[in-house]
Amino acid sequence: MHVKRIIKGIRRSGAAHDKLASEAVTLMRLSHPGIPSIFDVDEDEEYIYIIEEFIEGDTLKDFYLKNTVCEGQLLDHLEQICSVLEYLQDRSIRLTNLDLKPENIMISDRVRIIDLGTAECEGEKSDFRFYTAGYTAPEILKGEEPGKESDIYSLGKLIYFMLDHSLAGKRTKKKLEKIAQRCTEEKKRSRIGSSIIVTKMIKGATKRKKAVRAGVEAHNRRIAVLGLSRGCGATHVAVSLASVLAEYGPVAFVQRKSNKRLEEFLAEAGRGRLKRGIRYITAGNEGGWDQSESGPVCEGKAKSIFEIIRMGNDTEGMRFVADLGSDPVRCFREATVGFDMVILVGGGALWRDEDYSFLERMTREKPDSSECRVLINMAGKESAELLPCGIKAFKFPYEENPFSPGYETKKLFGKLVGRS
Repeated sequence: MHVKRIIKGIRRSGAAHDKLASEAVTLMRLSHPGIPSIFDVDEDEEYIYIIEEFIEGDTLKDFYLKNTVCEGQLLDHLEQICSVLEYLQDRSIRLTNLDLKPENIMISDRVRIIDLGTAECEGEKSDFRFYTAGYTAPEILKGEEPGKESDIYSLGKLIYFMLDHSLAGKRTKKKLEKIAQRCTEEKKRSRIGSSIIVTKMIKGATKRKKAVRAGVEAHNRRIAVLGLSRGCGATHVAVSLASVLAEYGPVAFVQRKSNKRLEEFLAEAGRGRLKRGIRYITAGNEGGWDQSESGPVCEGKAKSIFEIIRMGNDTEGMRFVADLGSDPVRCFREATVGFDMVILVGGGALWRDEDYSFLERMTREKPDSSECRVLINMAGKESAELLPCGIKAFKFPYEENPFSPGYETKKLFGKLVGRS
């Protein structure tokens, strides 16, 4: 199938066989983007095999030891971990004793908890348990039954580890240390009661979430992304913008020609990685291509991107992100009239004269309407010095996966498309 998978082999004669084999049963009834999917279970005379989703990336331990982790990344990772815990602690699931530690968490397109072999239903008695020094709650070490408070203890220890290996500011670090301290109290009843409360406390540790959300929610409805030259990364930026906006409402992603590969990625993103999903529309298709079940964005065939936007203007609550390609001479004037905002994307390479020359021309020919923003991809200080006088440009952060934008990208688009 040309897709990587993980195969776990569990020897039948092993002491922990029954415990480890239960991981397959556990995972098969779970559905969360932060938990690997189980595809199949097989067996022979000696082993039971579990075929799981392969997760690219580093363990949280390796990621934090190898990289310089900023405060925004730290908070984003903690909120995603808490999101998985909230799901697992839900009344319908009630899984506890998750053996939460840096080695059991992967950082890829998002945060994933990859090993639930030790998990058990709340109140379940087990004759065999795993222990991790420094992360296992004291009541489990004493032989008592684990509860959700036991995982809160492990979460607190995890927060301490992440703080020790990141660049959190003094105020944020102090607040997170207080949260970790309350999570790791010796007595269960003295700890924070649930991961939902931990999440609220983490969000309260900084105003960043409020600032980003305010900027993104107050966005313009029709945004065009236009590359200044081929290969500047305009489509990458457009997809990243659509992914950010899709967290707050439905988004239509519009292109001139259909790109099957991109269509597949957008559909996959909409099936669980984004809250509302993205609809992919191209000119010439009847009603556009629509991943959702709510019907087409516009009725009939549209000959151009601009016609799609006009036809879809009455679609309630829909935001439009149009990838106009890389022909600013032909498209810029029409884009300033047909869209609420135009984002021009240029490459940061010093030899890309065509990017800077168009910006120079743009300063002479003031747009008739619409707001215009300039993004420079992969830019350095030298690139800023080449910008024409009067042009203010934003640096687009390195974004490996545009379908899962990080905090810096969300913050940037909050500034770009917010009205405040």
